[in-house]
Amino acid sequence: MRYAKIVLLLLCLTLHGTAAAVVAGGMVAIDRTWPSKPGGYLDMDFSIAITQEPGYNGRTYWAHQFALKNGDGGYVGLQQRSNADKALNFSIWQATGWVAESGTLCSHFSHEGSGVQCWVAYPWVQGKKYKIRIVSEAPGSWSAYITDVASGARRKVASIQVPQAWGGLNEKTVEFLENFAQGADQLESCAAAPATSAVFFRPSAENGTVAPSTSTSKTYGNCESIARASCTSEQDCIAADNKFGTLGSPKVLLNSYSGYCLDTLAGGTQAGLWSCASNNNQLIERDDGFRMLMRSRSQCLQAESDGSVRLAACGNGSAQRWMPMPGSDGLYNVASGTCLDPLNNAAQGAYLRVYTCLGNGYQQWRLNP
Repeated sequence: MRYAKIVLLLLCLTLHGTAAAVVAGGMVAIDRTWPSKPGGYLDMDFSIAITQEPGYNGRTYWAHQFALKNGDGGYVGLQQRSNADKALNFSIWQATGWVAESGTLCSHFSHEGSGVQCWVAYPWVQGKKYKIRIVSEAPGSWSAYITDVASGARRKVASIQVPQAWGGLNEKTVEFLENFAQGADQLESCAAAPATSAVFFRPSAENGTVAPSTSTSKTYGNCESIARASCTSEQDCIAADNKFGTLGSPKVLLNSYSGYCLDTLAGGTQAGLWSCASNNNQLIERDDGFRMLMRSRSQCLQAESDGSVRLAACGNGSAQRWMPMPGSDGLYNVASGTCLDPLNNAAQGAYLRVYTCLGNGYQQWRLNP
């Protein structure tokens, strides 16, 4: 796959660079296989939520890579660029032309192969879910769209033209997390890479009617040691770097607004708020898959389908994945796409639920020693 070629190129750059610097490059890959489709798929939808943005000069790419039958491939995804710039990037190798929408810039490229690249400034927001759609709207033409899932606001980015002999999207796709700082912008070390995390939700094809057959995650590259990746049984996959769990160091989860801590309320399964006591009803460890483990790691915090939050036997479901969101201090639940929230004005004894992420004081949490 092309991301492997990119890793090799970045490794070569690193070896010829200064000894004190590193090109992090790709760190996480999500490999997906799809049901057989002889002519290829004519559309795919990829959804993503960036749960920790890398910040100023983040130089990070969350990409969805695809290939076209009898042709080459490309990728599309969100970026944090230099300074505070945010963008959506859409590229296809060996493409022949383009039609750019208003505000989109397109050009031919000749690095790492040749083709067409289109990009548009796009001020994506941490904790929001976005759907990126790739669709063939005419023979030899592939278009990219992005939708803010909460608001429904949809924007067409561009159409890129390819040889008409090329077929549809093939049955293997890859999503990856990459830090693309190079040259004078190289990182001093892998530890200096800005911490970031994102959820690559299960994609779909044929207008949402076809799902991948398998999804597997892996870490790789120069900075593999700082990368974390996992896929749930629902095929929602997490990619992160410099974002580690707390196994071996149990903590309490403090609600900043009330000063109370998450508690299993008299040793039951319903999660609520109670005076902080650092006992067995409150001590939590977070693993590298972003599960919140309690009671000697036998049970995990889980968002239920009715919005309540309870303890359940630890498993591999998206409902047990909680992504910390620095800045807002929210805890984003992967299954629901909502945040941990207390009822009853966060009073002592209040039950916890998941609710629309608001970034307010009620939804601010921190793990305390």
